[in-house]
Amino acid sequence: MAAMYQVITPQKPAAILKGVGPKVAEKLSSIGIETVNDVLFHLPANYENLSVMNLADAENNDKVTVMGTVMTEPAVAYFRGGKNRLTVFMEIDGIYVKVTFFNQPYLKDKLIVGEEARLSGKYLKHKLEINGQRLIYEAGGGFRVTYPMGKVMHSKTFNKIVAEVFGGFSFNYDLPETVKAKYRLLSVREALRLIHFPKSPADIKEGRRTIKFYELFMFQLRLMEKRQKERVRNERYIIDYDIDELKAFIDTLPFGLTGDQKKCTNEICRDLKQNVSMHRLLQGDVGSGKTIVAGIAAYAVKTIGEQTAVMVPTEVLANQHYQSFTDTFEDRLTIAKLTGTTTRKEKMEIVSRLESGEIDLIVGTHALIEDDVLFNRLSLIITDEQHRFGVNQRKRLNDKAHRKNVLYMTATPIPRTLSITTFGDMDVSIIREMPKGRKPVETYWRRYDEVDEVMASIASEVRKGHSAYIVAPLIEESETLDLKNVQEIYHMFLDCFGEEQVELVHGRMKPAEKNEGMGRFERLEKPVLVSTTVIEVGINVPNATYMVIFNAERFGLSTLHQLRGRVGRSDMQSYCALISDPKTENAKQRIDIMTSTTDGFELSEQDLEMRGPGDYFGVRQSGLPEFKVADLAEDYRILEHARLSAIELSGEMREDA
Repeated sequence: MAAMYQVITPQKPAAILKGVGPKVAEKLSSIGIETVNDVLFHLPANYENLSVMNLADAENNDKVTVMGTVMTEPAVAYFRGGKNRLTVFMEIDGIYVKVTFFNQPYLKDKLIVGEEARLSGKYLKHKLEINGQRLIYEAGGGFRVTYPMGKVMHSKTFNKIVAEVFGGFSFNYDLPETVKAKYRLLSVREALRLIHFPKSPADIKEGRRTIKFYELFMFQLRLMEKRQKERVRNERYIIDYDIDELKAFIDTLPFGLTGDQKKCTNEICRDLKQNVSMHRLLQGDVGSGKTIVAGIAAYAVKTIGEQTAVMVPTEVLANQHYQSFTDTFEDRLTIAKLTGTTTRKEKMEIVSRLESGEIDLIVGTHALIEDDVLFNRLSLIITDEQHRFGVNQRKRLNDKAHRKNVLYMTATPIPRTLSITTFGDMDVSIIREMPKGRKPVETYWRRYDEVDEVMASIASEVRKGHSAYIVAPLIEESETLDLKNVQEIYHMFLDCFGEEQVELVHGRMKPAEKNEGMGRFERLEKPVLVSTTVIEVGINVPNATYMVIFNAERFGLSTLHQLRGRVGRSDMQSYCALISDPKTENAKQRIDIMTSTTDGFELSEQDLEMRGPGDYFGVRQSGLPEFKVADLAEDYRILEHARLSAIELSGEMREDA
């Protein structure tokens, strides 16, 4: 990302600037400023308008800069702990105002009765009082800028260093003239100058708008360059699968593909036929049928005698995929499973069969990337919930491939803005349609004193032979958080349904113990599963028609939606009860959103707005860029235009070549 901010080349160290000696250079380095470009893009965090305003135009609690006449001698009162308050009365724009400064007793000598003074502070209109922040001695208007300097230097000093850059260097990089004209943007130089040295609020706004566009435009160009480099054309990438055999297999499926499933299948199969490696993301809401699309791709690869690996983040998800593929393919594909709990003897046998080419499709966790796991001809890699894996983990599996065709799958509906930035170097296929016969999950909110009503509804479902998930946020009681814990909830359901009907599963159990508990629930031996969020992804029980989430306000929209997606996986009506006493506006908003829609993509957009892009995936390794000015949640329209401009420019560059 550093290259994106190099508008002055060749790159020069900040130490060559006037006023930046060895000691100052060391201070700047301590906050990440090494070069002249770093100086330019170390942008102000705050601005203080030094232009005098008329107090009559100010509203209550406004920050104001005013000029007035000192009417009384300043008085300083001292309090315990060395704190003090200076009070003085001034006439400002015909209004007699009380002005207070806290812990600035030295201002007493600066405020002379009968003389004028300029100051900034917070105006308490109803009290006719200003809580003063500081006296202003600079002449004229303009802005005082404050930089995030980590106490290594005064902002005024750094601002002078920035001025040295503008005075002594030429800018080599800018936005294309056609782009600037089309979107009425400034040059990068002028935009940065207005951000560092504004004379009006409009200057700051215009400068930041251009730099936002520049950041997003340059990032899109980088993604396209990366995409072109990674997609080297080579005839050996072509998977010339047997289309007749593939169609014959699809015809044997006990259900018809939805329109979206057909579209995504065609896009993936088209990729496989190309002389360039596939790099595609398959997005689909929970229960939308991504697995069968991935399975069809694996079958296509099998028709030429080559292999597919499916890597998933958890053993539970590995078990689900393994079972799903086994049920779908029966004896048409040789399928194996490799996880952390696979015994050494079983692993040795699987690795041997994998290396000989006997296994067509292997499903596994991180165990697949271990050095002793070798393939015969691995030609398709499918990674589920890929953002849960690190870049190096994904690369280790990719390096084992004979033909590098990668399909990423996610059940986390990703907002378009994040899809463009995080997965901008991929092709994207989306399944929005749900399989025929599925009914939207009825979602409702209940308070804790209404739990009996929920229990009665669950009992009714259990009598019909259906199952229910009960989710709690904690394993044990917490002294700091007043949350319903899983043990407490487990005993509540034991009292109601009895031990023969209630299963308990949580993340602190040993894998074997947890799998046994899940198994009893999946086999319908016990209809009620009390659990923590370990069931968020990876368990498929079509018989389950009820989801209850305790302390729902503690979960983000994405997690709530993933949990809700565990039910509604058949043609039976399903329900989701959110048990919560939301205390904050944010929590109430999440509950309202969850009860108003079951559309995961709509939820994802609202989740992005509420949480921000940095927290959306919950992990930084997802590859999200950190911009200086642009904000992915707020600036999605600018992102769209920047992306289109980058695509146009990229096309022109290829034509010129």
